[in-house]
Amino acid sequence: MLIYAVRVEIEAHVAEAWRAWMIHTHIPEVLQTGWFRGYRFGELIDPPPPPNKRQFLVLYEAGEESALKAYLEQDAPRLRAAYPPEFQGRFQAERWIWKMV
Repeated sequence: MLIYAVRVEIEAHVAEAWRAWMIHTHIPEVLQTGWFRGYRFGELIDPPPPPNKRQFLVLYEAGEESALKAYLEQDAPRLRAAYPPEFQGRFQAERWIWKMV
């Protein structure tokens, strides 16, 4: 099993709107691609993020490497480009792929 981990640091004043968009729009769209079996979503509490920032983590579970590769090639660019304008320039994202052993 592979985990596609996405850590986002976002400006605090837009974090609640972003969180709602993630839960109600973006994550469901990612799951609708069919490449993932599930996800986990959380917010960093310790150590605290920098002032005026909040940090979130999304863990998407892919059953096979081919599924994750297909998502990254076929769907990820479109879904990343669909970020609403009110969040553009207000966040930074880091992504990792973990192989669970």
